[in-house]
Amino acid sequence: MTEQPDIGTGNHKPGSSTAIIYVSLYFLLLAFFIYLHSISAPTEEKVKQVIGSIDFAFKGIKQQEKLVKAKELSGDEMGLAAFHAQLKRVYETAIPLIESKVNQKGDELQFALPASQLFASGSPTLRETRNELFEDASRILIKRSGVAPTDMEILIDAGERLPSADQVASSIQAMRLTALVNSFLDSGVPARNIFVGMKSGKEDKIRFRFYIRERRENQFRREGADQ
Repeated sequence: MTEQPDIGTGNHKPGSSTAIIYVSLYFLLLAFFIYLHSISAPTEEKVKQVIGSIDFAFKGIKQQEKLVKAKELSGDEMGLAAFHAQLKRVYETAIPLIESKVNQKGDELQFALPASQLFASGSPTLRETRNELFEDASRILIKRSGVAPTDMEILIDAGERLPSADQVASSIQAMRLTALVNSFLDSGVPARNIFVGMKSGKEDKIRFRFYIRERRENQFRREGADQ
């Protein structure tokens, strides 16, 4: 009996299966990239959401900055605390052993230091190394005075006895007060914000007191007011 050839196996071509695999892989990759594009392509709604979130965030930051700035420039406790902190940093950086004190109410700050830290022995001339101290203190005082009426008092020890009216012109303490006042005036502090005084005492110290003026109007009587 004669064997018949296998028709199914006779028509099979080895290269056809390889082509089918390549085509299948191609479509799989194509489907994969289409899927990636579909999930990554920004829709109009997504864009609006992102823009809205960014705008809200920036508005929140700007609003927070306004609040912080308002607190710094206001006359409340925060503004006063910042004013005192800046003054302390300036004075304590220049003179590490300086004494600082805040009154019980918290609205006055006083510094006390030996006169030798600002003047050479027996000299009415300020040490040149203290120029930066007075410039920085003046800048802070000017900035604060624009927010709340703030004044500075300079008090110097005059020894056991205060100089008489005839002795004031030649008094070294009076000359030192003049030098201190001029240093602040030269740095831009208005004369109306500076007050000076002398007191009897052997400590030979100079005190700087910063305080809020109770009234904004002129503290002195105008000329002819009592006429």
